[in-house]
Amino acid sequence: MYVAISGLDLALGIFLLPAWLLAAVTTGLQPGRRTAGRKRRMSRIALVLVSVALLLTAARLLMYGLLARQGWVFVGDRRLFTTFVMLLPGVLATAVWTVPWLASAARVRLPDRDAPVPLEEQSRARFPRHVVPPRLAAFGGFGCFAQLFLPPDRSFWISLCTYGLLTAAAAGLLLWRANARLQRMSTGREIPWQRALAVRLGTAVVVLAAVVGLVNHGMAGSRLPHTFSMMKGEADWGGGAAGQHHSMAGGHHMATGAGGADEVSVDQLRGPTRGTPDRRFSLTAQAKKVKLASGKTVDAWTYNGQIPGPQLRVTEGDLVEIKLRNGLPGKTPVTIHWHGVDVPNREDGVAGATQDAVLPGQSFTYRFRVEESGTRWYHSHQAASEQVDRGLFGALIIEPKKQRRPVDKDVSVLAHDWETDKGTVPSIGASDELEQRSAEQGEKVRMRLTNTSGATREFAVDGVPYKVTALDGTDVHKPTALKGKKLVLGGGNRMDVEFTMPDGPVRVTDGSAPDAGIVYSPDGKGKVKADLSGPEFDPYGYGSPKRTELGPDSDFDRDYRLVFDEWLGFYDGSFGLKQTINGRVFPDTPMLMIKEGDLARATFINRGSEDHPMHLHGHHMLVLSKNGKRASGSPMRQDTVLVRPGEEVQVAFKADNPGIWMDHCHNFWHSKLGMVMHLAYDNVTTPYEIGGPVGNKPE
Repeated sequence: MYVAISGLDLALGIFLLPAWLLAAVTTGLQPGRRTAGRKRRMSRIALVLVSVALLLTAARLLMYGLLARQGWVFVGDRRLFTTFVMLLPGVLATAVWTVPWLASAARVRLPDRDAPVPLEEQSRARFPRHVVPPRLAAFGGFGCFAQLFLPPDRSFWISLCTYGLLTAAAAGLLLWRANARLQRMSTGREIPWQRALAVRLGTAVVVLAAVVGLVNHGMAGSRLPHTFSMMKGEADWGGGAAGQHHSMAGGHHMATGAGGADEVSVDQLRGPTRGTPDRRFSLTAQAKKVKLASGKTVDAWTYNGQIPGPQLRVTEGDLVEIKLRNGLPGKTPVTIHWHGVDVPNREDGVAGATQDAVLPGQSFTYRFRVEESGTRWYHSHQAASEQVDRGLFGALIIEPKKQRRPVDKDVSVLAHDWETDKGTVPSIGASDELEQRSAEQGEKVRMRLTNTSGATREFAVDGVPYKVTALDGTDVHKPTALKGKKLVLGGGNRMDVEFTMPDGPVRVTDGSAPDAGIVYSPDGKGKVKADLSGPEFDPYGYGSPKRTELGPDSDFDRDYRLVFDEWLGFYDGSFGLKQTINGRVFPDTPMLMIKEGDLARATFINRGSEDHPMHLHGHHMLVLSKNGKRASGSPMRQDTVLVRPGEEVQVAFKADNPGIWMDHCHNFWHSKLGMVMHLAYDNVTTPYEIGGPVGNKPE
């Protein structure tokens, strides 16, 4: 509902400008009609156009009221000021003065349609109270349109004064111009048409030059520096963290706070350097043309020549060593991030924060001990909007020390969108066609659903009751049987689904690829229709509650409020829909400062038009509530929390893993457009920078 209302509000904001411009132009033309018939006809046309503009304004106020029911945050800032401060003064003045005048002129009886309009009546029609209000409303309509290009406001009073002064200045200028023209008309000293044309052409040239200048300035001014620290943002959004800042110290970039602890570099926050690994892997990034099941070709970047990359299976408690080699062509650097694994900070694989990206011909070794279990995945965290899209990702499965629910078939389902020689193709792994597999009746099957793309995906399991047994790799407490539900996964999310094979076929379908999927049947030839029409699965009330260390009533040391929004503008030299956090884009987004041992609560508010799967590195978040309603089912501990438009989601976590951690939207195209921030422990430094000779680009 929020998306529909917000979309209507956006459309009305766009249409208000031409509607009020037409109303203002026709109202201004009415006094210039020389005959009574033409004047009445223009009065009627102007009255109709003014009425349409008034109705559109009323519709926008209705949308405003509906949005206000979601919460004040969804109607504040740009909507508030452009509508109430810029638009309504002209609208109200039009309703009070212009409409009665036009209505009177439109219904006047004409004994002679061709009779000339007396000069006195022409002058009276040009009274400022008649012609200025629609023009002022058109200025407000321009403000409603321009809000698409205005950053979300951060100061109520500064914004109120700014928008108020702009409206007052516009009103003053319009009144002065109307009075000057009325005075010239009364004295008979009209401006020659040649001079008027020259003024209009000159004004158009000045406006065009200003627009070109603003565009060039926006492009140049938005470019990020060639080299800068990840720690550039201001630390002014965490409860109890006011006044903290970032500074340069000894060649390192440090988040300083009031903790007084000794500095620690991210290079010191590493996994065990000694000991024989329990599992050792080697992953080589290389370019390769790969064919999907349908024969479509992907110009891919792969780990070990395959898409997705090799499945890595380890056991809880294992010391794991992975050597990354870069065999990509040119100067393309890479990393590996272990998504959902709370590794030591140096092993996190974020270019420019925890390491320099690995250049072609070079290698980097990650070592860490896994202290958790469940469905995870790995992917490059260097220019991820391109590298993950092209195939630099794979499944990481961490088996528990003691099998709690042994299964006969354990299947990773990695849903992805591939750019092929035939366009974008959604698929499961490298299969973009329906895949037939065999499973005997009574066998237990676990499907590890993983969304490796940025856009939200919907899955369906048809032909059998099933249970959702894990969210982001964390077990659900006492899951219950489901059937006919849509399973929604944001970018980066995982969901384990388990079922017992019946005597008929079972189908698992990704809604983005409804003609593909996996069908299990005893003979490997079964057929079952995909059904994605069911209601959405609600994880907030699923399973049974149990005690947790954190909860809604915990005594929190930090309280962060993070509002996600969007606006059109330039970012790093390109024009696009910038994705903001608290009205800012990276590197000016909030820096969430914290001390080890702190309990933190974060409130995510999405007043944009797209889903934001928010991924916090190095920690798991306990989801507390959505839209003010507490989670009532099994505790939801997630590394990626989906926040949909119009939603307010509250989470909590404990600061138990020191470092400098990315906290960003896992739709990498949103990260690329600015939706990146960091959680920084107050005594941690990093020697790494964005850009530089390596070209670190930590999307």
